[in-house]
Amino acid sequence: MSVVEPPPIIQPSGYACIECGYDLSGTAIGGQCPECGRATVDSLRAQNVQTPTSSLPITAMVLGIVSVVSLVVCVPLIICGPFALGLGWKAHRDIRSGAIVGSTGMAMAGMAMGGISSALLAFFIVLGFVAFTAHGF
Repeated sequence: MSVVEPPPIIQPSGYACIECGYDLSGTAIGGQCPECGRATVDSLRAQNVQTPTSSLPITAMVLGIVSVVSLVVCVPLIICGPFALGLGWKAHRDIRSGAIVGSTGMAMAGMAMGGISSALLAFFIVLGFVAFTAHGF
């Protein structure tokens, strides 16, 4: 079981909710306004505050790129595809729920490239199985 780190909190600096004006100091960056329920990230982005990005969508995208490039360069690295697909799906789900702050675009890119290379990996496995059974190995 993995340990989930709590999201960083907003330091006292006078950032207010864009919906109701509530002072967001001390609330979680990936959380919600205690007054109206609006995502704190929306208020911070509206006030041009740089929010920390989770490494999960970045990892999914990088693994997806590695898996697609491995189709041309080094076929054994295609195994990164299923990991990119899974991490991208988890990152996208967590971003949408507000559990982490990150780019849904990176998560979707990881899912797309991971899905393509996972499908090709499955195709290669089936092709290898058919080839081995056809020749009686």
